[in-house]
Amino acid sequence: MRSTSHHLQQLMASSSSSSITPELEHEVFFSFRGEDTRQNFISHLNEAFCQKKIKTFIDDKLNRGEEISPSLLKAIEHSKISVIIFSKGYASSRWCLKELEEIVKCKNTYDQIVIPVFYDVDPSDVRNQTGDFGKAFAELEKRFMDDSEMLQRWRTALRDAANISGYDSKNSRNEATLIKDLVNDVWKKLDYNSSVIPSKYLVGLESLIKEIENLLCSKGVCKLGIWGIGKTTLADAAFKKLSKQFEESYFIPNIREESEKRRGLNDLCQKLSFAVLGDEHPNNRFTFTRRSFISKKKVLIVFDDVTNLNQMQCLMAVFGELDSYSRIIITSRDKHVLRNCEVDHIHEMTKLSPDDAFKLFSLHAFRGNPPIEDYIKLSSEVVDYVEGLPLALEVLGSFLFTRTKREWESALENLKTSPPVDVQKVLKISYEGLDDKQKCVFLDIACSCKGCKRDFVQAILNDHDLDAHICINVLIERCLITTSSDTITMHDLLEEMGREIVRQESIDNPGKRSRLWHHDEIFLLFKNNTVTRAIRSICLDMSKVEELHLNPEAFNKMPNLRFLKFYWSEHGKKVPESDSSTFRCILSWLKRENSNDGKKVHGFEKLKFDFYGLRYFCFDGYPAKSLPPNFNPKNLVALYMPNSKVKKLWTGNQD
Repeated sequence: MRSTSHHLQQLMASSSSSSITPELEHEVFFSFRGEDTRQNFISHLNEAFCQKKIKTFIDDKLNRGEEISPSLLKAIEHSKISVIIFSKGYASSRWCLKELEEIVKCKNTYDQIVIPVFYDVDPSDVRNQTGDFGKAFAELEKRFMDDSEMLQRWRTALRDAANISGYDSKNSRNEATLIKDLVNDVWKKLDYNSSVIPSKYLVGLESLIKEIENLLCSKGVCKLGIWGIGKTTLADAAFKKLSKQFEESYFIPNIREESEKRRGLNDLCQKLSFAVLGDEHPNNRFTFTRRSFISKKKVLIVFDDVTNLNQMQCLMAVFGELDSYSRIIITSRDKHVLRNCEVDHIHEMTKLSPDDAFKLFSLHAFRGNPPIEDYIKLSSEVVDYVEGLPLALEVLGSFLFTRTKREWESALENLKTSPPVDVQKVLKISYEGLDDKQKCVFLDIACSCKGCKRDFVQAILNDHDLDAHICINVLIERCLITTSSDTITMHDLLEEMGREIVRQESIDNPGKRSRLWHHDEIFLLFKNNTVTRAIRSICLDMSKVEELHLNPEAFNKMPNLRFLKFYWSEHGKKVPESDSSTFRCILSWLKRENSNDGKKVHGFEKLKFDFYGLRYFCFDGYPAKSLPPNFNPKNLVALYMPNSKVKKLWTGNQD
């Protein structure tokens, strides 16, 4: 029970303008020491939160400076819950302790919820800085012995955090149990219901959510399909609203996209198996026992963006037989797929009513404020043209926000020159409003970087005259992309629009386009050696081509190439020997050796061309053991060969 003094403190805090609770952007902030937990506990924990559709913030920077960034402080302040993972090395990091200091401050000022996890450390050691935890802190004290005030603040923060009721890993049967208990606790503390779902997601959805709820409560509908534009938004909102009625709940997002990756469906099954059964390899006695346990529970599962029956069969195998009171929601762009999955009912997404369409448009065009009189008629004309398509209303509204009346009129004129409800035309108006650098980043994401981590995308796209961080923020503000758990994604219609823009660069000659992703086109370009300097990125699915012959000179024709990815989407397909020559050809080009002594490298002449532009190189297939010792392209940011011993972040001369 809280003391009277605490209530007075909160009352005083609430009367101060400086302590107004900030708008929440994240639901959970993780504070942890990467060396101790990033590759095991944190990765599994974050995956479990994602399964529950809980928005987390994880600082993925591998190399941290001494000073904590303002954006990180903001992320802490704008989170509803902070989870602190105290590991043995936590107190050796100045960065971690500054995070902790800010978290405790937010707890005292805004009543932020704080949950400590004592991962292989004793709570008393954290509280009193003793044991191995204390030794780590003692090493830090030596570095900052001249700043006794700061050290005392950290001791106080450690003591206060350790006094909060949390989770001790030693008291859990295993790591999976610890993660499950922690996630369920956070879920309850977030207390999901319709009132905490952002209003922009609820416009026009309240009645639909109620309809979904009524269908799932009826005895005849155990498996529900959702089809049409806006299907994922509705499934997400319904999941958050209904999950409380079930003992277990799981949301499996982006199944189509994940399945297209190499080992995608297998990896997805493993992740789901860990979340559901507590084991990535569901073939032992524990997992069979756990599956039997799940079968007796009332479970809600959402399978998002399913494209074929095989996906459902593989993923459902993780759960086994479900209780008759369990419910399944499947979203798909193809109604025939839903029928193949034998759903009991298909809910077809419809356009918003005129009133709801106006509300959604105003929410983005005026940020929730009532429209000025001069803009009411213009707003009605825009809404009438778009005819209730939610994505178009959001994108167009975000584009028109803060623009002049003349700009609104110009946008309307552009719309009226196209056929009624030409969605691509509507979406493209927002794209045309970007500057050249922002357009470049949008097209790179649509053609190469969708589904990648934001920090990774920024590192690849940053240039001396392009700040990718600012460009990405603009794209988010315009509703052209979104971020979830620091991963960049975009709506399928926006991705298709971006790729169509690139196709229009040269309809008849793919070699003159800036970005390439279609395997047939790339195969012919390399075969005929008809690539050009226009090409900026290449993403080739090697499992779609029989054999690829590369001429090293082809790369000399692409001085602007920045993104090069060769991957395999078909699981279990053997990499042919010919791909080793493909790999050697690429390396002979990347080595950038300028000598002209005629010495052969893997059967190819050394290239004289000194290449600087490439930022990302991925070759998922050929099992190379190492790279040449002098392999060091100046601007390469990331090098990735999943089947090899070579997996590293390459920083080159970047800061």
